[in-house]
Amino acid sequence: MPNVVTSRPPAKLNLFLELLGKRDDGFHEIDTIMLPIDWCDEMRLARTEASDISLSIGWLPSLEVVAAELGVDPNSDDGKNLLAIPSDEKNLVVRALRRFRDHFDTPGGFHCDLLKRIPAGAGMGGASSDAAAALRCAAALHGIPLHNPELTVLAAEIGSDVPFFLGIDRHSCQAARAQGRGEKLSQVSLLSQIDMVVVFPSVCLSTARVYSQATIPTEIVPPDAMIAALGRGDLGGIAAGGLNRLQEPAVKIAKQIDEILESMWHIGLIGCQLTGSGSACFGLARNAVDARRGAEQLRSQLLPGSRVASVSSATVPSSVNLVITPNG
Repeated sequence: MPNVVTSRPPAKLNLFLELLGKRDDGFHEIDTIMLPIDWCDEMRLARTEASDISLSIGWLPSLEVVAAELGVDPNSDDGKNLLAIPSDEKNLVVRALRRFRDHFDTPGGFHCDLLKRIPAGAGMGGASSDAAAALRCAAALHGIPLHNPELTVLAAEIGSDVPFFLGIDRHSCQAARAQGRGEKLSQVSLLSQIDMVVVFPSVCLSTARVYSQATIPTEIVPPDAMIAALGRGDLGGIAAGGLNRLQEPAVKIAKQIDEILESMWHIGLIGCQLTGSGSACFGLARNAVDARRGAEQLRSQLLPGSRVASVSSATVPSSVNLVITPNG
């Protein structure tokens, strides 16, 4: 068995998010279309003889560069709120590794080096994706099949979005419909690559706070139009079928979201909306060249004060790669 493996956990965007009702357990019933994108973190996981689980975290390309883009001092309260990622039990990676170790009764522990690109508090699923990658990496280190269904059970216990990043029914996934709390998954056909621009303003939004201010619509919109447009590669249809019921409450909390969306529309992106509970926003471009051009335009307008990236649709789960070490 390997001693060290790596993975690149991807972010996700919600192309569609409808609220169906509030459950007795306090969570909301949702109907959402999720798309993995190639904005990825970098993970390196090693087995250790000691039974403890440790996590070290950094930012790519560096903490200083990311802080400068966001226009914050990393040592200030605002900077810490945006960039200080917990490395204890509050982090889903630590929780995932502990649950894995306890469930499979594996010897020893783990040390994880996590380099972040995906912003926190953005609605892009970075923490959930990291947790899913940690489960798969741990499985690889202990000779457990990566498609073992028990990993999906553990993922659902850790967080509603985590199972999505493991793929669906042992198959890789380019897009998915998630229902219930987000744990009921089904494949959605994606005919062609989607190119986009993503903007993360220098504000983290609490998922719980955004949901608490959301209202259930009197008329529920199904994702049928979005699913059909994705299946036929109709960019205009994808843009027209977009919806996010959390956008209105998120804008009430963070006014700059409206300004960013207006900037995205102004440069010619389409289907511009919030992802998840925010605060990140995205817009669709005709192709990768237009996405890169749009990202450059937005950087000139919004920096410092935002992170801007051109991205493309990707696939989950992320691959797990063996690292050849001098001793093994």
